[in-house]
Amino acid sequence: LSAVPIAIACASAGIIAGILSMTGLGSKFSTLIIHISGGIPLVALLLTMVASLILGMGLPTTAAYLILATVVAPALVKLGVPLLTAHMFVFFFGCISTITPPVALASYVAAGISNASIDRVSWTAFRFGLASFILPFMFFWGPALLLQGTWTEIIYTVIMALIGIFAIASSIVGYLNIKINLLFRFILFVAGTLMVYQGVFSDILGIVVLFIIYILTKRISRKVIISS
Repeated sequence: LSAVPIAIACASAGIIAGILSMTGLGSKFSTLIIHISGGIPLVALLLTMVASLILGMGLPTTAAYLILATVVAPALVKLGVPLLTAHMFVFFFGCISTITPPVALASYVAAGISNASIDRVSWTAFRFGLASFILPFMFFWGPALLLQGTWTEIIYTVIMALIGIFAIASSIVGYLNIKINLLFRFILFVAGTLMVYQGVFSDILGIVVLFIIYILTKRISRKVIISS
């Protein structure tokens, strides 16, 4: 019985995917993304992100992925994005759509359990989950995150990704040893973004910036403790 909702969702998604395939809407959607992006992969990824979030709203993860794999992923593949990267990209954003307002189905469930305001839970989840909106882009610049490459590349990329996401999450939350101001938050976000790019120079620069901000906030927090 527990498999019934999944079967219904897959059947519904199959019908939609069939309609898109028979009518050619899927290929037209992919062509539209390629045309608007001008063949630039980063622009295509941003457009795909928006499309994935919209198409994934209100759908279970399995159903959302089946539709996105039919409609959106082919556009990325045509632009030279590896097949696994393209599908993981749309799958990830299909999952994130459950905490993306205005639908945010997961937030509705959480609000019901906690007896809290739906809007408050939804926007809080969205804010805390903003770092996850950047992670899928790492799949493009660092395919080693998807275990594509040598073990050395995989370990290095995973470590850089963790540090980068830590910096971005600290920026979004506004806390690193102490509550940080907007300037420090912006600098941390830039440092994290540099590590998202997955280049040796950008990784080193991002780590250095993060280390400096960490030391500064650590010293400030010690002064606050001593003065109190």
